[in-house]
Amino acid sequence: MAVRPADSVLEIGPGSSDSIAYLAGKATDGTVVGVERSATAISRAGKRHAAGPASGRVRLVHADLASLDPDRLLRETGVGAAGFDKILAVNVNLFWTKRPTAELALIRRLLAPGATLGLFYGYGTPDAATATSPKPSLAGLTEHLTGAGFGVRTLSSGDLLGVLCV
Repeated sequence: MAVRPADSVLEIGPGSSDSIAYLAGKATDGTVVGVERSATAISRAGKRHAAGPASGRVRLVHADLASLDPDRLLRETGVGAAGFDKILAVNVNLFWTKRPTAELALIRRLLAPGATLGLFYGYGTPDAATATSPKPSLAGLTEHLTGAGFGVRTLSSGDLLGVLCV
């Protein structure tokens, strides 16, 4: 997603993985926010990032995406009205298991003009010979995203699928 040092980045559903730390390592002068609906995952991630080098730039929010108040999130995370430069989600099912109209409208409100939404699906390595995880139908996912006004570019390698949207 070409995260730059001053970017503000939102990850939807980071769980307790290392992704937040990785993003904070790229956005060295920016802000990284994780919105996660699992209280357990937020607690684990909070402990992991509390003493880390990016602790002042990482914000973790315990919430379901559909229940977020976008203005409050932008204000309380310090991102401000300009919005996030990058929003991403990895293996988050809500974008393909239902028509995510409200969620995509919320994301549109959170994105800065010209910013990027990245949805990624798959496990393992790019050279994996067989599918190891359920993934969305690219046609259905594209339909949802274009219906919400996003331009879509797909990337794939082996079992990995990425959709970049502006």
